[in-house]
Amino acid sequence: MKKLFILIALALVSSSTFAGSICDKANQEFSNAVAAYKKDGATAFMREVIKNGPLENDAQALQQAQVLEQIEQFFGPIETASVLSTRQLGSKSCYIIGILEYENGPAFAVANYYSGSKGVGATSMFFQTEPEQILPKEFLFQ
Repeated sequence: MKKLFILIALALVSSSTFAGSICDKANQEFSNAVAAYKKDGATAFMREVIKNGPLENDAQALQQAQVLEQIEQFFGPIETASVLSTRQLGSKSCYIIGILEYENGPAFAVANYYSGSKGVGATSMFFQTEPEQILPKEFLFQ
C-alpha cells in the first residue's frame, strides 16, 4: 500500500511538472473570467472564457451565460470561485474542473482550454449544480 501511495505521489508530481505552462495559463484565464463575472455578470464571464479560442464571439457559446443566470436565480450572486483540478491533455490543452460558489450553493464548471494562435481560450465549457454529474468519483469518495 505504501509503495502504491509513493507511485501515485510521483505520478502526480511529474504530471504537475508537465502541466505547468498551459495549465498555469488556463488557470489564469479562468481567474480572469471569474473576475469579469463578479464585476459584469455571466455574459462577461463567458466572453472571457472563450476569448482567444475558436469560439470567440460565437453567439451559441455565449448563450451558456443563460445557464449561469438560471443558477443565480436559485443560488443568488456569485461570491467566489476556484479551480479544483487541472490536467494537461496534450502539449496545448488543459482540462479544468472548477467550483463557482454562490450565496446559497455551489455550481461546478468543466472546461477545456487550448493554446492556439491567439492565445489560451476555452474550446468547451459546461456547468452543473450536482457534483456527482461532473466530478470524478475520487473527489467525492475516498
